Amino acid sequence: MSVLIDHELERGRFVEIQEMTFTRWCNNNLSEKGSPLIDDIFSDFESGVQLLSLLEYLSGIQLKYHKTPKTNTQKLENLSIAMDFMTSEGMRLSSMSTEDIMGGNVKLILGLVWMLIQKYHIQAEDAKRSMLDWIQVVIPEANVKNFTTDWNDGRVLSALVNTCLPGTIPNWNVLDSNSDVDNITTAMQIAEEELAIPALLAPDDMANREVDELSILTYISCFNPVLMQNLLYWLRSKLPHRSIDNLTLDWANGINLAHLIETLAPGSWDNFDQISPEEGEANVGKGLKLAYDALGVSPRLKQEDFAKLDVGELQIATYLWQFRNGKVTPSYAENNSQRCIASGLGLTRGTSGEPSKFTVHAGNAGAGRLEVAVSDPNGEPIEVLFEELGLSEYNVTYVPQVYGDYIISVLWADQHVPGSPFKAVVLGPPDAAKCVLSGEGLHIARPGWPAEFLVNAQTAGVGHLSANIQGANTAPLVEIEEYAEGKFRSTFTAKESGDHDLFVYWCNEPVPGSPFLVHVEDALPPSAMIKTTGGRMLLTETVHRAGDSIDLDVDTKDAGDGQLAAVAIGPKGDAVPVEIISNRNRTFTLKLLTSKGGRYLVNVYFNGSHIPNSPFKVRVCNPEAIWAEGPGLMDSYVDDLGDFQVFTRDAGHGTLSVRVNGPKDKFRVDMWKGADRTVNCRYNPEVPGKYTINIKWEDEHIRGSPFMITVRKKSKENGI
Repeated sequence: MSVLIDHELERGRFVEIQEMTFTRWCNNNLSEKGSPLIDDIFSDFESGVQLLSLLEYLSGIQLKYHKTPKTNTQKLENLSIAMDFMTSEGMRLSSMSTEDIMGGNVKLILGLVWMLIQKYHIQAEDAKRSMLDWIQVVIPEANVKNFTTDWNDGRVLSALVNTCLPGTIPNWNVLDSNSDVDNITTAMQIAEEELAIPALLAPDDMANREVDELSILTYISCFNPVLMQNLLYWLRSKLPHRSIDNLTLDWANGINLAHLIETLAPGSWDNFDQISPEEGEANVGKGLKLAYDALGVSPRLKQEDFAKLDVGELQIATYLWQFRNGKVTPSYAENNSQRCIASGLGLTRGTSGEPSKFTVHAGNAGAGRLEVAVSDPNGEPIEVLFEELGLSEYNVTYVPQVYGDYIISVLWADQHVPGSPFKAVVLGPPDAAKCVLSGEGLHIARPGWPAEFLVNAQTAGVGHLSANIQGANTAPLVEIEEYAEGKFRSTFTAKESGDHDLFVYWCNEPVPGSPFLVHVEDALPPSAMIKTTGGRMLLTETVHRAGDSIDLDVDTKDAGDGQLAAVAIGPKGDAVPVEIISNRNRTFTLKLLTSKGGRYLVNVYFNGSHIPNSPFKVRVCNPEAIWAEGPGLMDSYVDDLGDFQVFTRDAGHGTLSVRVNGPKDKFRVDMWKGADRTVNCRYNPEVPGKYTINIKWEDEHIRGSPFMITVRKKSKENGI
């Protein structure tokens, strides 16, 4: 890392500007740490205390040194610790000594501070080149070529402020260049008041044609965090289904890059959702080429550097910002259909003679027309009805008349949406003979002990399940629960021993084998002696998070010899494995790894019989499976209704909360349910300013939340 200060350094105006800028930069960081500020950058570092405190804040690493040095020896030891640490952080200090700092060497101390700015603030080896590349893509219309004379009249600074806060200085390009100090003053005031960016140098110094380059560069770099946060918000708005938390690690394997390219130029990346994270460098290489071909985004980075993170955040941000300015090239005609989402039961199942429904969401698909064609098992088209719900959401209904496989084609702008054509299985009239039953409860039960049997009626047509027990003085009630589509769990608890008849019906017709002879025995099974001694699975009122490992401690010592087994049924009715870990003294720990939101039923057996309280119910929520989109989550104007939608289909158990905070505290948010667990939201921003939109599921932010937007006044300048 080289020191860029090679001017003649003397106590003139030039050095004073740099001294003031660097001093303010140091103090801005020291104040964040709560450390004493410096008055004279050339003398206040001589004890090493402020320099070490600054290094601690910038690096996040605690250092051991003399906090109150009393002798020159202790001061020199402090300075030695500081220089050793800087060397370990990759800064080259070969021409600098502790005596230079203690003696107030002007050139070397300014060079030292500049190295800190490059390392920790700008985070680039070649700060000047990296910052110039960055500013050129952020405000390309300003045609910035340097960090001196281009900034003298305040117009470029105004353009930068307007990019951070759109609408604040919309006429920056027609400002009077002769009012340079006024232009700079206005821009600096807005930056300090609205963005908390300190004015590191005076407006008249920036207007000076002999202004110090490093001073302007340092000040402009203070805008980087705001610009990068704006870039993150934009990326999240374009990729609501992806988890994007940073501008480094989240882009190394090329998957988010693939989704971004496909979102902006649909159809450009075949099978983009199937690429492997293990092939990061190849993914990035393909992405760099496609982004250039489809959107005109200059590569700027080597694929191996991008994939291995051999470049800093600023370089990746510079590359990604270009996507905001990119336009689809003629050879990549936009296929908006890939942005549509079709969902609902009517796309997979139906009942003859009953309306089948599904929803199409095209809010992010741009201009286009929805077309749906449904053909019956004979290939004949059937009538399709549309209902527009608003916010580019549609309810689609068709009524199948014969049972069999139906083909459903959903098109937007003459192109199939993802998943189309769909195949829906339409069930015919009820047929009890097609029900399949299983479970110990069909044959054996014990007084006071829950017995269970399962019924699979997925191919039995439309109908309902019923059951009852006869042959006892007190007939037990049979409880029936549909745990997955067309699959039922039935339980009963016999109160006395003896033989019972179990009658099971599908649409009032007996299923095969009904009535079943159930022998109720007095003897308790060994499984009744099993004890559950702890674990999160017993917290029945707790809503767990997807990805959590839910455990259960089981003690089998009193049950004798036998086999412990467990299997869980997930939210979609699929089997989910349960890990069984053997501990000492015939005790076990069961672990269920959740991956989706919804309810899990954990069946625990000993010698084939349920242990007490089995199956265990586990409720899981998944805030990461929720996303929100719509114009209400983006910058807008006063009195423009803020409409957006929250998609909660795969979120599992939980409660949605939406809060909008603006300049006048909380705003009312109207919420109403849409199709397929979609929630429509609307608010009315009545005053200009900054708004924060918090969207939470089970008191946890969903992806992208909180959303930060700016609401501006409508005026002639911004064309509204």
